[in-house]
Amino acid sequence: MFIMNFILPSIFVALPTLGVVYDMPWLALFAGAVVFPILEYLTQSKVDPKDSKQESVTWVWGQHFPRLVMFFLIAQNVYLLLHAEQWTWFQIIALGLSMGYISGGIGITLGHELGHRRNGLDRFLARTHMISIDYSHYIIEHNRGHHRMAAIEGDPASARQEESLWHFLPRYYWGVFKGAMELAEKAQGRFNEVWLGAILSLVYLAIVVYWAGLQGFVLWLINLVVAQFLVGAVDYIEHWGLRRKQLDGKYERMGPEHTWDSSSWMSEALLFNLPRHAAHHMEPSLHCDDLYRSHQSPQMPTGYAGMILLAMLPPLFFKVMKPRLMQVQSQSLT
Repeated sequence: MFIMNFILPSIFVALPTLGVVYDMPWLALFAGAVVFPILEYLTQSKVDPKDSKQESVTWVWGQHFPRLVMFFLIAQNVYLLLHAEQWTWFQIIALGLSMGYISGGIGITLGHELGHRRNGLDRFLARTHMISIDYSHYIIEHNRGHHRMAAIEGDPASARQEESLWHFLPRYYWGVFKGAMELAEKAQGRFNEVWLGAILSLVYLAIVVYWAGLQGFVLWLINLVVAQFLVGAVDYIEHWGLRRKQLDGKYERMGPEHTWDSSSWMSEALLFNLPRHAAHHMEPSLHCDDLYRSHQSPQMPTGYAGMILLAMLPPLFFKVMKPRLMQVQSQSLT
């Protein structure tokens, strides 16, 4: 089990290429939307909130492995996009959906992780991928906005209790862009990072269209839409319904009770400990190797892949999650 943290991301990120080689362009989509949700549910661990000493799996990737995975993902996407003209429209649609699952599931996860680091190479890789899917402003708003505003009503990435995923997403995308613009405009003496990222995204798209025509554009667009949908869905499930109290005109400090965690070891190994999200909010400077399970955090019933599918079905999502939220709210009153 101790090497699954290397095996799972390595296999998953390579599935679009394997799908092309074996004429199964839908392979990554099938793995992300069917196989992993089932395996996550079957491997979910039990977290005892009363046992703060309960041991959890330790996953360590080191400095270089996340960089290698991100570099491979970027190179793979460029190669597939520039060769889009040789595939049928069915292959382009299936491959675009598969690429989107990788770009969102692994790419934005690593973009989030590397974007928090101080190393120049890490930041470059994070921004390069986010530019390729026209979402570079996410890093600006997330790092300088969401971490300060998480679980507060005005935060676009903190879903309200009454919001379904489909009601949340329009507010979320507009809020992330608007927040990033406001933060970029406040950065004195610097160029506007949002506009720079948008220009670089257009340059990237122009190169794709020049080399691969309409097929390249469609493949890029499907990849982009799926990737951005996944990050929106992830932000939805991470803070849904959880709110920080306002005391004497000031909000209480961010705590583990303001973030939903998941104890699926498979989700942790695949997503570089992203499910240990409370630890990330409590100590944003921690690398993925150092994130820990929080026993005080409310727990999701399964891993991230399964939770995204659950969120796509609002009646079922509310049926499963509302009792858990009510329990969290009742505990906060005692």
